[in-house]
Amino acid sequence: MSSEPKKEAPYAAYLRLMGLGLSMAGIVLGFTFLGYWLDGFLQWRFPILTLVLALMGVAGAMLHLFKETGKKG
Repeated sequence: MSSEPKKEAPYAAYLRLMGLGLSMAGIVLGFTFLGYWLDGFLQWRFPILTLVLALMGVAGAMLHLFKETGKKG
């Protein structure tokens, strides 16, 4: 048995990063739309929940990015 590390397909890293980007976009959009819906449901004139939840979505997406790209081990 050889001690060489297993080689990945050349496109595997691109697919992983593309999936990471799509999941980040989904997190931000999901939180933003939830805030938009809540603002409409509560009939507030200023969209405070849309803004707050959009910022929370950005923070959550960044946390997800850091967890996925951080050092393993």
